[in-house]
Amino acid sequence: MKVGTGLFPQSVDHAVAFAEFLETETGYEKLWMTDSHQLYVDTYVALACCARATQDLELGTGVTNPVTRHPTVTANAISSVSRIAGGATTLGIGAGDSAVYSIGRTPATVEELRETAVTIERLLDGETIDFDGEPFQLAQRNDAVRVDIAAEGPQTLRMAGEVADGVIFGAGTEPDLVERGLEHVERGTERAGRSLDDVTITLLAPSCVDESRSAAVEKLLDILEPIAYHNFSFSVDDAPAELRAELRELVDRHDMREHGQADAEPTAEISPAVREYLGDRFAVAGTPAECRRRLERLAGLGIDELLIGSPVEEQRAELVRFEETVIEPLAV
Repeated sequence: MKVGTGLFPQSVDHAVAFAEFLETETGYEKLWMTDSHQLYVDTYVALACCARATQDLELGTGVTNPVTRHPTVTANAISSVSRIAGGATTLGIGAGDSAVYSIGRTPATVEELRETAVTIERLLDGETIDFDGEPFQLAQRNDAVRVDIAAEGPQTLRMAGEVADGVIFGAGTEPDLVERGLEHVERGTERAGRSLDDVTITLLAPSCVDESRSAAVEKLLDILEPIAYHNFSFSVDDAPAELRAELRELVDRHDMREHGQADAEPTAEISPAVREYLGDRFAVAGTPAECRRRLERLAGLGIDELLIGSPVEEQRAELVRFEETVIEPLAV
């Protein structure tokens, strides 16, 4: 498996320094960057600067959305980053979350997400597309960009399997749940006359090692809380019945201005039972042995890439610790 990690870019200098750290001091092969313009610097500006500062680090958006940017703008932006990087680049795109809500809009529907992804793929392939009667074509085609759709629910997973180059699976890391999710992706690939092997599967995996599982999950709460919010915004029906009321409360009190920030206030009110559930469902967390066992099971399911999310506090040290105690011994 290719192993990468994500970043909330606080500044361009922050992003560049982090990219240089990944390339020179770790074995992580890819950097995914969040696109949320109220909270962070522009993702494409930051990615372009990272591309200039590194040689072999693969770059991608993790993730952008169809609402805040026109597909022609997105296609041109990621293509430009790819040309600066001189190689493979990934456009990760989802329905939209903090970036969308911050301007009073709603996330894209499954059909809108599908249409945007397909449009971007066609533009990158050099096609001319009609927009309100005006033909549009990018100045140059670009075959080096992979278009991945971030998906959690069955309908989006099937759609992504049908039209995308890759799927970013964000519904959890619990192996049985991942296996069921991949079945939906495969149904989508079958509708398009292809197989699951034709789609790159990336697993969003908030990860942390510590002396105990509870201690590792505690460090990850600033990441797990917004992931839970995103997964349970519309329904908590697939969560255990005894936890649904509290998960609805978690969604209601989520503050977009603290989305993914260290020491976000809503995390303080999460009960031990819900903390344990979020850690088990969404994370790779615990002692090194516990983390290795989970990754071994996930590797057996055919995951192609891991998108490691580390604690916001001391992110670099946590990434190195996870690499040395979990990834390297497994040789994933």
